[in-house]
Amino acid sequence: MWADNETEVDLLGFDFLVDTLFVALTEPRLLPLTVGLLGDWGSGKSSLMRITRQELLKIRNDEGSPSRYVCVEFSPWQYEDYDDVKVALMTTVLDAVDARVGGDQQEQVSKLRRFVQGLGWWGRRGGRVAVSAAQTAAPLAIQAMDPSIDPQVLDVTKAAVNAATSEVNKLMEDPKATQAASGNDTAEAITDAGRFRAEFANVIATLEDVDAVVVFIDDLDRCLPETVVDTFEAIRLFLNTPKTAYVLAANQAVVESAIDSRYPQLRRPDGAGIGADYLEKMLQLKVAIPPLSAPEADTYVNLLLAELRLDNEQFAKVLDETRRRREAGNLQVAFNVGLAGAVLDDVPPALVRDLNWAASITEVLGGGLRGNPRQLKRFLNNLLLKHRSAQRRKIALDLPVLAKLMVLEEQHFSDFQRLFDWQLTVPGPIPELAAAESIARAGSATPEPEGDEDTARPGERETADESSGARRSPAAKRGRRAAQQPQIAEEVRAWADKSHVRAWLRLEPPLGEVDLGPYFTYSRDKLAFGVAVTRLPPHLQELLARVQAEVAGVRRLACDEVGKLPDDERVQLVEALVEVLTRRPGGSAFVAALELAERAPDTLSAICDALMRIPPEAVPRGQAGNAVRRLPVDNPTVSALLDRWENSDAPGLKGVISTARQAQRRSGRR
Repeated sequence: MWADNETEVDLLGFDFLVDTLFVALTEPRLLPLTVGLLGDWGSGKSSLMRITRQELLKIRNDEGSPSRYVCVEFSPWQYEDYDDVKVALMTTVLDAVDARVGGDQQEQVSKLRRFVQGLGWWGRRGGRVAVSAAQTAAPLAIQAMDPSIDPQVLDVTKAAVNAATSEVNKLMEDPKATQAASGNDTAEAITDAGRFRAEFANVIATLEDVDAVVVFIDDLDRCLPETVVDTFEAIRLFLNTPKTAYVLAANQAVVESAIDSRYPQLRRPDGAGIGADYLEKMLQLKVAIPPLSAPEADTYVNLLLAELRLDNEQFAKVLDETRRRREAGNLQVAFNVGLAGAVLDDVPPALVRDLNWAASITEVLGGGLRGNPRQLKRFLNNLLLKHRSAQRRKIALDLPVLAKLMVLEEQHFSDFQRLFDWQLTVPGPIPELAAAESIARAGSATPEPEGDEDTARPGERETADESSGARRSPAAKRGRRAAQQPQIAEEVRAWADKSHVRAWLRLEPPLGEVDLGPYFTYSRDKLAFGVAVTRLPPHLQELLARVQAEVAGVRRLACDEVGKLPDDERVQLVEALVEVLTRRPGGSAFVAALELAERAPDTLSAICDALMRIPPEAVPRGQAGNAVRRLPVDNPTVSALLDRWENSDAPGLKGVISTARQAQRRSGRR
């Protein structure tokens, strides 16, 4: 499996982004520079910074001499619970600079350090100096909101802040700082942000063998709003000098939201915050990381699998060839099983198998995971974890089958749950799944006609991975015929007609004749199939599945059947439905519970009790109004339930219930 950490090996084809950063950071005319490296969580920002840093460190005057770039790594997220983030960032930068200076400049760095330590003494996230810096920071925030603001307004703001600064500094002055200032080096002491910035610039300028100090700041989008703003202020007020560059990796929307939260009083009349304008002012350059296209996701997954199966020498050959092919354009598959055969003299059989099953799912998976490298890697890790866990217990799970099931679980869990509900009603292969596959293959919403198994699609089943050892059973033939019963077939057609389900059904391998029971064992963390459900006899499990069907006609017929059950069986089924409802209130069980309470009134009390236990925030808004229309609103239990929902703070729920109740009153129903 693969560690979920940044890497210096480029498997994503980010050479063009590395080049963009490298050119910007090595162009003296652009310095000082603050770059925003923007992308979603897991898009590869940290790895991209790590690779760029390595490229900068290679630039030297002579072999064995230090790099001409001082590269600093910093994560504000690691310091926000322990230290002032401004202090931590400034100290980290000074530590790196101190390692490259010599002679008199070391004393200058020490003086800068004393100033930074003073930020801690002067308290409360920057104390006196932070207040002094407000004469720059406050107008900066205001101007970020409206860059066209009248300069006279800014002057008035600066004057007011400056006057307040003088008084506040007197109150916050620390005795230790006062004593230090009374010493022999009073004239030398650094007492404000402007003096610090000037002295810092002087130190950097004396580094003749250094082209730039480049600070890579990661995890900014994990930080609290105050930490985000403090980081920007430390750069702009103290560290933004010639021969410096700052690369900040972040999710732009998250950082903008943090800035909006930090300055709520500066929102415009229309409610918009200043986050976007603030970033525009702070960042001179933005480098956006695009999501992986389907071919890029395919290449990335294939390279991960190759890394797992090949030795270092073989993998190096694969990477070299992949880079060469990517030079012609990234929007194509740069490595697959065919290319592996062209590059390697001997392709391991395990890699061939992996690349074959991966080829059938990566396009769907890449689209469903929005081309996010971290999510793709986590999917593969989860897949191999389940497979190896099963191996440890001597359970044979075939990777192609497991991978296909996990694609549905990852992207469309409610449809995965439906598949599991069907599995509960029958041992062995799932008849409904076999019927759905025939629908998807035929390209119509009509199951194949009854008849001998071999007449449906000759040889189709033989195309499955013969190495899978998937268990097939004669029950599959009986299952296909059972699936064509009117009630079942209608539900199957509705399920198979969903475009994403149809696409999934067409993936290899087909699963209609595979016993999926062992595979579902490794999805217990999400599936709802509590004790009450598993205790049901098979005919009640099958009825429970139909009660929750997506097709209204199937549900209603099933609810009518529940009303005709013997008392003991009806109690068992209602208990199972209530258990499913409380576990997944937003699923099909909510609609089923309302219809069952309407059509089988003796179940009303138990169902209302279950609905009362559900937090109002979890009640599906789109179905809440149906409770008013379907349930007897004059019943005290129902009335108490509706009052609870109408008086809750759950967004939108009060309005839905109030509107539905008013409509019922107007129609004359009490």
